[in-house]
Amino acid sequence: MRIGRRFMACVSLVFIFTSGNPLFAQQADTFNTKIFKPFWTQQRFVPKIGAGVQDRGFFEIGIQWHNIYWHPLSLASKGPYATVDIFMDNEDVVLYGPKLGYEFTAGVLGVAFDVTYFIDRNDQDENNNTKAFVGTPKAGLTILGFVDLYYGYQIPFSKEKIDWINPNRFSITFNLNRDYFDLKDARRRNR
Repeated sequence: MRIGRRFMACVSLVFIFTSGNPLFAQQADTFNTKIFKPFWTQQRFVPKIGAGVQDRGFFEIGIQWHNIYWHPLSLASKGPYATVDIFMDNEDVVLYGPKLGYEFTAGVLGVAFDVTYFIDRNDQDENNNTKAFVGTPKAGLTILGFVDLYYGYQIPFSKEKIDWINPNRFSITFNLNRDYFDLKDARRRNR
């Protein structure tokens, strides 16, 4: 019993001393805000490159207005992007598609949606290239928003469509934001 009373007396004294002392309260606040406080990095334009398959192989190149959310448990990222899909056949550009989209990732999951305006340059008449306007929702796995592996399905928005292209799409993209390599010293977004 004596040990229990002494232990409770010591705990009570420590509690009274630390709760009333502003020095200890300030240290606790500083500790929490500097180490465990989540933050968004400032947005920056970063290169976005990738490759994929949709009946044929293609590559994607463009930029993204990208920022990263740091949390002690994981990372997230988001941002709009503008890229171009380029389909090649025997070293000739067959089809290209400028697109605009938005991407959000959290941990190992990511989603994106983009709209693409495809232009088929393989049509017989040079002045009458086939064009198609499509929307593509995408979802898949990601490595903290740096590397994305997505499956997408193209939904036609226009009456014209390019028949030889399959609506199913698999792609891998890289968001080359240098803040991933030094998040501790990354510029933070002002609130």
